[in-house]
Amino acid sequence: MKVLMVCYYYPPITDVGAKRSVAFSKYFRKYGWEPFVLSVKNPDRSYCYVGEDSPPEGVPTEYSYSIINLHWLLGKMDGALSRVLKFFNLKATRNYFYDLLCYPDHFFGWVPLTTLKGTRMILENDIDAIYVSCSPFSGALIGVFLKLLTKRQLILDFRDPFIVGITYANWSWVRMKINRWFEKLFLKQADLFLVTSEETRQAYITEYPRIKNKTFTIYNGYDPVSSLGGASEKFDKFTIIYTGQFYNYGPNHQVYTDMFFKALAHLRRAGDITAENFQFLFFGNENKYIEDTASRYGVGGLVIPRSRVAYNEILKCILRSHLMLLRIVKLMISTKLFEGIPLNVPFLATIPHGEVEDIIRKYSPGSYILTEDNSYLDVAAAIKDAMARYKNNQMHSNLVEEFLSSFTRENMTRKMMLIAEDKLMQGSTQ
Repeated sequence: MKVLMVCYYYPPITDVGAKRSVAFSKYFRKYGWEPFVLSVKNPDRSYCYVGEDSPPEGVPTEYSYSIINLHWLLGKMDGALSRVLKFFNLKATRNYFYDLLCYPDHFFGWVPLTTLKGTRMILENDIDAIYVSCSPFSGALIGVFLKLLTKRQLILDFRDPFIVGITYANWSWVRMKINRWFEKLFLKQADLFLVTSEETRQAYITEYPRIKNKTFTIYNGYDPVSSLGGASEKFDKFTIIYTGQFYNYGPNHQVYTDMFFKALAHLRRAGDITAENFQFLFFGNENKYIEDTASRYGVGGLVIPRSRVAYNEILKCILRSHLMLLRIVKLMISTKLFEGIPLNVPFLATIPHGEVEDIIRKYSPGSYILTEDNSYLDVAAAIKDAMARYKNNQMHSNLVEEFLSSFTRENMTRKMMLIAEDKLMQGSTQ
């Protein structure tokens, strides 16, 4: 089967959203499909991280221009408006320019030229199906246009939910209503709908019962990396690591932030951790937020906030750490889950009950799971216990082989291909 893959996040973009599409394109080719990738020529560098990565060998990749990138501009406009309102003792509760201009999201500038180029690629290469990786959800709109223009079947892959199950506290009711209309349109037009967790699948089926037979869970999984030599020794200081987005939104996010940072403050006051024997390493765009939060809780000397680094460097740091802090937004399964288990690093998981908790309990017996039922004292006790276990060489190992037998990206891709071949073939004969 020939498939056009519409993926905004794709090399040279190195954001975590690119990992899934790269793996799909690589393994599609390995197992007999012919992928053709269409990505963005001028990504919004105020929102995305562009590095030196290249597409997998042998995967034809073309790029189309976004006619406008709005993230940086809208941020500046919002800041200017906030300064004006401040003179009148008023405060903006959300970015009104975003509400007014950006549907379904601020990547809509990528839609026109990508639709044109995608149509040409489909006709020139006799493409059988269209695959779209979302977010951005403007990509789903491209997929709908391409389906209507070329009559090809459409596979939509939501790496995260769009509307269902997500609380957008800073969205107006108008924005929510319009984007819910978009979501209904996307799901109506999709011939196959993929999500990355069983909880997300159930939520979408509950909201839209008619999509049950075309909705499937394909977990993100993990691609084993062989180039991590020399990174097996743990840091001299007991190290808890966190990488990527801190999920500083959604219900209870502040509860989990309090639990963690209050636990560090408690342990510091008790003399159990000091700057000489402990560090919390953070890598990500929110390093300034982490620095300010650590200062507010009085643990600044224990926290090392850093900006983003290359993916392999992150993996090396995870491998050298003693615990990996895990946070999630309900329905989403962070890719950090699929990195920590294969690297044999236990989690300090401050998460709600549910699917992620079940996976950790099954494959990571040394991990510590703290839910909204726990307090910061429980988090502090977990950290102390982990320090003692490492000191006495008693930390339980993750069940790496069992995990990889189910959750490699190669296995996930094969599963997806089998589902697609079955469902799309059915659709073509009806």
